[in-house]
Amino acid sequence: MKKYNLRNRRFTAVILALILALASFPCMAFAESVTYDQIVYAAMTIIIENEGYYSTVVRNDNGALSIGIIGWHATNALNLLKDIIARNPTQALSILGADLYNEIVTSSYWESKIPTSAEASAISVLISTTEGTEAQNESAYEYISGYVDHAIALGITDPAAMVFFADYQNQNGYTGASNFYSSVLSSYGYVTLGTLYSGSSQNTRRTRTYNFCVNLNWSLYTNSPYSGGDSEAPEISNVVISNLTSDGYTVSCEVEDNTAVTAVYFAVYYLSDGESGIIWYEQTPENGAASHTVNISEFNGRYGEYCTFIYAFDEAGNYAYVELNTVNVAEEEKDSFSVTVSSSISIGEPGSTVRWSAASSGGSGSYEYSFELYIDGVLIDKRAQIDYADWSYTASVTGEYQAVVTAYDTATGQTATAESKITDICNPITAESVAADAEAVALGQSVTWTVEASGGGTLYYQYNVYNNGEIVYSSSYTSSNSLHYKARTGGVYSVVVNITDEHSQAASVSGGTVTVVAALTVENIAFSSDYAVVGADVDCTVDISGGIGVYSCIFTVYCDGEAVAVSEELEQGSFTFTVSESGEYTVGVSVTSDETTVTLTGGELTADETAQRGDANCDGKVNAADARYALRIAAKLEYCNPALEYAVDANGDGKTTSADARLILRVSAKLESF
Repeated sequence: MKKYNLRNRRFTAVILALILALASFPCMAFAESVTYDQIVYAAMTIIIENEGYYSTVVRNDNGALSIGIIGWHATNALNLLKDIIARNPTQALSILGADLYNEIVTSSYWESKIPTSAEASAISVLISTTEGTEAQNESAYEYISGYVDHAIALGITDPAAMVFFADYQNQNGYTGASNFYSSVLSSYGYVTLGTLYSGSSQNTRRTRTYNFCVNLNWSLYTNSPYSGGDSEAPEISNVVISNLTSDGYTVSCEVEDNTAVTAVYFAVYYLSDGESGIIWYEQTPENGAASHTVNISEFNGRYGEYCTFIYAFDEAGNYAYVELNTVNVAEEEKDSFSVTVSSSISIGEPGSTVRWSAASSGGSGSYEYSFELYIDGVLIDKRAQIDYADWSYTASVTGEYQAVVTAYDTATGQTATAESKITDICNPITAESVAADAEAVALGQSVTWTVEASGGGTLYYQYNVYNNGEIVYSSSYTSSNSLHYKARTGGVYSVVVNITDEHSQAASVSGGTVTVVAALTVENIAFSSDYAVVGADVDCTVDISGGIGVYSCIFTVYCDGEAVAVSEELEQGSFTFTVSESGEYTVGVSVTSDETTVTLTGGELTADETAQRGDANCDGKVNAADARYALRIAAKLEYCNPALEYAVDANGDGKTTSADARLILRVSAKLESF
């Protein structure tokens, strides 16, 4: 797995001294007398179990290689290889070859390094050597102790929880582990092994690590499990060279180990090139046996002597090798009479006409030819012996077509046979459509695009995701006709899908527009005023943003904790209710958008049974604002709730006029009293 922000291996002496002091200081003893090293060694054990062997090389792990027992990634992998080379440069040069050796020594940045298959094999051999396993053990302790230090710094005190946290950081990096800790603390209020597991994805790796931590026997980790242990190397026996032809030869052997043989490599070089031209071939042993066929076409087709070594590795990094005698690959003597056959097309659709043409060399010059036609290895037609060297056939069904021609030298009686290359007859690829599983999603939700395509052979898909016309993601070719993608930013997304098959046919399709919007947010709930009287109308409002589609809002108004008013389902963030009784009011709202619901409670409102005389706006005091409000009611610019007319009718004449406004103003100025 990819890891980010792993600790720099070049610590200052001060930091090293501090860590060593922490590891030995009495206050660093943990529950059940667990020591710092036991925690680190236990974490090493489960991380290595989760990641791989000493010889592991993942060529493309999220854009760059990962290697070794804890999956050093990208530039961290480069730094580990530099360390291994420095321990034995001569050995490293012979394994890697000059080009790869020089690249590692001179490079400082490997964040996008994806090695070739040959380079990956050579790297696997190098990191499996004694120097490689030693460097991995030392570096693994250093990295993993950093994870434990991070857990301690965050306040984790349970040793088993530290082990679980260390494995999480190894896979997700320093920042990812910090965020994970904060999320668990926020959700549960405390961090233990149980809450770490509950707050995780609980996938296979998390579950395996959790079970390991639950059942930890700390006494097993007093010493590093990788400082000694298995030291018995595999055995290589019954080495056989066979099938020696002008094209190459086959090497086979038997391998066994006290635990398990994890990899077998065949190292081959052309003798005149020396070891600088070595090519490594990895083979997975089956039932204790492994073999490899050396083809001289990979060495520029040169005839001569070839050298072969066989290496076998076990999971502890022990290895054994044997050197074979040189093998001389000589050019095969050609018959004096031979025939070749070619086809007019290499790929076509049903209904295509394929023409095979034969040509003879040597012999008397007087030839006749017969043809046999096979589809998917089954004989379906043939032509008798005549002097015509061409044969045509209309391919009506899909399949692999191959012609076998036999040439006859009519003067000498010699015969020669040849097979044509395969002609693939298949339906063309039709890219019908690509569609998303939703027209709009909230930020953080996944989008799934599905491609409908037909024809061709085995179809492979390459996805390009665009946001507002700019490409944001490109995949490798995959056999899946669906892409699951989680957008990191809002916008209008679509895909362009390139489709191919094993016949190199191609097609493309675009579409699947999806709008990604911000998540549903509900905030700022409030009443339109903080004071009212019984019978007054009061507005409740809330700010709503994000989400998908139409909002469904339900307001609930509470007086002294009891619900006194509930709205119907509303499409807007406002609701007007009539104050029914005196007391302290609050309001709650539940907003739903596309099956996502957010609730919010707040607002403060005090209600009295009646308003005092002249308090036209029912705010608890008599002032110029009440006079202005009464004047607007008198002019019919405002509406007064009939239940509150007594408060506005300051002079008590049964109606609201400018006289009431004048009296209220004089009372507020203390020129009169009611």
